[in-house]
Amino acid sequence: MSCTVPIYLINLPRDTQRLAVMAQQLHALQLPFHQVQAVYGKDLSEAQQEQLYDAAANAARYHQVMTLGEIGCYASHLAVWQQLADGSAPLAMVLEDDVLLLPQLPAVLESLAQLPPRWDMIKLVGREREKPWQRWTLQAPAVGTDLIRYHRPPSLTGAYLLSRDGAIKLLAAHSRFYRPIDVDLRHWWRSGLRLYGLWPYPVSLGDESLVSTIGQRELGQWWARRWRKALGQWTYTLRNAWANLHLSRQGNPFPELERNDAP
Repeated sequence: MSCTVPIYLINLPRDTQRLAVMAQQLHALQLPFHQVQAVYGKDLSEAQQEQLYDAAANAARYHQVMTLGEIGCYASHLAVWQQLADGSAPLAMVLEDDVLLLPQLPAVLESLAQLPPRWDMIKLVGREREKPWQRWTLQAPAVGTDLIRYHRPPSLTGAYLLSRDGAIKLLAAHSRFYRPIDVDLRHWWRSGLRLYGLWPYPVSLGDESLVSTIGQRELGQWWARRWRKALGQWTYTLRNAWANLHLSRQGNPFPELERNDAP
């Protein structure tokens, strides 16, 4: 089965073993890919860090300082979004180099490519158990896989499908950031991102995900961080619920698909 969806694989040049593992998986599934050189946070100059990372907003609105590894990771995804926005392809798959690709992935990509363009991002990896509040069954060849909307989207960013319109939205809202990318993408209403996922997921975490390349962080005052984190979680819960309520009033975005909201 040939795949017409462009695939961008984010990889640090020094992580040759990770690249080899991912290339082997992609070749086995007959999925050609483009390697994107990841940004190594420690190589960024102070001026480059300032251009990307809003330290003042981080201090005021997030519970811990971002590491250089987190800044580099976010910058790597920004680079892929920019490539997609600048190109002519209507969508692309973005992969980090620490995931396990399951055999159903090519069929899933073919079905997703046939969807009407009423989505911006579809997460291809997530939690082992999801509690979606809306579900639609995909058409052939990925029968048995559901497109889902989340009560609370997962934070994993190892694999996702992104539309060109979605890339443009993300670049407009997050070209300068103050919290990690996995946290920012959970705040989907900030960019107006039409966010979906799949169940079951066609990608899972690989063994390499157990070894972080993000680096250590400065912990600071424990009680202050814990309080600010709890406040942020409470605020997120309220805003996410309000945004979901707004979505529920907009009607069914995929009337051509069979609706299956049963758990």
